[in-house]
Amino acid sequence: MQPILDVIQRRRSAFDQHPFIRFLRDEGIPAQQRLAYAPYASHFVLTFADFNREFLREDEPETSRQEMVNRHADEDATHYAWFLHDLDVLGFNPQCRFTDALAFLWSDLGKHARAMGHFVIAATRDTSAPMRLVIIEALEAQGNVWLTATVQAARSHPDRDKLRYFSQSHLDRETGHAIGSDVDEIHATVLPTELRARAETLVHGIFDHTEAFCAEILRRTQSASASTMFGFAGEAARTAR
Repeated sequence: MQPILDVIQRRRSAFDQHPFIRFLRDEGIPAQQRLAYAPYASHFVLTFADFNREFLREDEPETSRQEMVNRHADEDATHYAWFLHDLDVLGFNPQCRFTDALAFLWSDLGKHARAMGHFVIAATRDTSAPMRLVIIEALEAQGNVWLTATVQAARSHPDRDKLRYFSQSHLDRETGHAIGSDVDEIHATVLPTELRARAETLVHGIFDHTEAFCAEILRRTQSASASTMFGFAGEAARTAR
């Protein structure tokens, strides 16, 4: 597994300098503006809950590695509820027509958010537990960078003490590795030689999709109206026409 973990670390280091991550860390930008990205992540966050419940885990795990995967999936599948809570706290719960909401989630402007979810679901189908651990490690590595930068932005928000998903307590539960498993166990996982090329391809695919998704989020956030936090609502109305 170590050669694959090395690839993950290299891609993580590069992602740490992504323009979206730098935007989240920029203390010169008001926290409200930095966290205004939240609605644009909605499709992926909720798809990610399904991914953990329906694709990563197995009801009757046959190996200790799949038990590791299940422990992680059972925990990660619940975090979307914190995200919904924070959307409300941040004020992203205006009156919105149902068709506008659907147009917002499935417009071309959000295609990379959907592609990210679709990619990880497809990557997990018919894979072994060791390969699922590779997928988890890549997702957790990029997620740790993203959440760390988000929590930095949230510390300056007036409602920071009410936040759950964008909070230090969430970050403390996201170690950057499979939740509920010892890092040494993960490192000791044996990945068959014939799967290593596929594993590396999956890692690059996850980070490539993540970077495209984050570039999309940054564009949408910066294009939102500077005079209101509800720029996304206007975008929804426009895409419904």
